[in-house]
Amino acid sequence: MAETAAATDIGFATTFGPVVGSTYTALAEVTELTPPELSRDSVDFTHHGSPDRHREFKPGLSDAGEVSLTYNLVPGLADDAVIATHLAANAVEAWRIVFPNGAQLNFKGFATAHGRATPMDDKMTGSATFKVTGKPVLTPAA
Repeated sequence: MAETAAATDIGFATTFGPVVGSTYTALAEVTELTPPELSRDSVDFTHHGSPDRHREFKPGLSDAGEVSLTYNLVPGLADDAVIATHLAANAVEAWRIVFPNGAQLNFKGFATAHGRATPMDDKMTGSATFKVTGKPVLTPAA
């Protein structure tokens, strides 16, 4: 059996940010990132003559889900301001996730949520959620 290729890969150094034209600008202080989870609907094709009274299904439309992230909050500055601007833009925009090995996940999406937490005894954090529209494209590392 072959050794795993993932032996040295952890999430550290994964980046996320908008792509404007050909310029990618990673957000500075992302601490947690959840890439989109792909799913597919199932469509019920059961009919009165379905064999042995069992439902029959066929694959339906795919959904690329959402991207969520948490970042170190500096209210009104850096990442917080960028996310607030994109939420206010009310537009579908280009986004990119770059993994530590150089692979890229490019997708179109729009901000759907932006939150802030200011606990008394811990660091302040911001959070955001982006809805992916269309099919994301994964480009393997060179």
